[in-house]
Amino acid sequence: MLTKPLQPARRLSTLREKGMSIVRPGPRSEPLDCVVRVVTPERITLVLPLAGPARRFVAYLLDQMLLAALILIAFLALLVVAMGSVAGLGPGLLAYFVLVWGYGAFCEGVFDGQTLGKYALGIRVVSENGVAITGAQAVLRNLVGTADGLVPFCFLVGLASMILSGRFQRVGDLAAGTIVVIEERRVSRPIARVSSAEIAALLPWLPRRIAAGSKLARVVSDYVDQRRRFTPPRRAEMAEHLARPIRARYAISGQVPADVVLCAFYDRVFLGDLVEPQKQKQQQGVLDP
Repeated sequence: MLTKPLQPARRLSTLREKGMSIVRPGPRSEPLDCVVRVVTPERITLVLPLAGPARRFVAYLLDQMLLAALILIAFLALLVVAMGSVAGLGPGLLAYFVLVWGYGAFCEGVFDGQTLGKYALGIRVVSENGVAITGAQAVLRNLVGTADGLVPFCFLVGLASMILSGRFQRVGDLAAGTIVVIEERRVSRPIARVSSAEIAALLPWLPRRIAAGSKLARVVSDYVDQRRRFTPPRRAEMAEHLARPIRARYAISGQVPADVVLCAFYDRVFLGDLVEPQKQKQQQGVLDP
């Protein structure tokens, strides 16, 4: 005998009558020390990796070493100007005050949120919405940031603030509305060149220059760079889902292997304007051997 399934509301009431507790899953939260996701007004999600305490502490040490060197140079220069007299002490103290209080604010305001220590560690100060910080934010961040540790190397207040804030924000960051993120630096790679008789035969079916989107161009470039690590059957399996829309767009026969299609497509995207002039010069005998 078939029975009608219980509705969700009746099912919950039945479970309650039997003394069973119902646990509803709470909202998912982002893990600490991973990334922060910022949604722009254009509905574009930016994923910004946060810089942790260790990386920021090393950058701080580098900045302090540079700052000490600048203060020493300033004092020596003023003593030379004052000919070793006490008259150079006043300007020296003024230079010390300007460097200690203005170094961080000046560098972060002028160099888009980076001091020399932050640049060496690959981190940058940005606003909470992912844009570059303003000069006012740089000044406020460094001015209020002195509350993190008035005693050198005793930054318990700042460390506690970074852990409790969830975004590794010090007191100065909370006041200025800033975060410190890891700046991704892309390593330039030479353009790979793939040549074979099958690829050369397919090139006339494609336009001389193809303007592909950034995501598609990057995927195809990664495939061509890493394809030699895989066996031919594995290449065909990996390339098939990318080659299918290329075949449909340029009326390429399904008998052409997917690996050949992607390599020819890569050639037209990245080498289209470079290879053709060289071929023409070779045919005319102008290109040096």
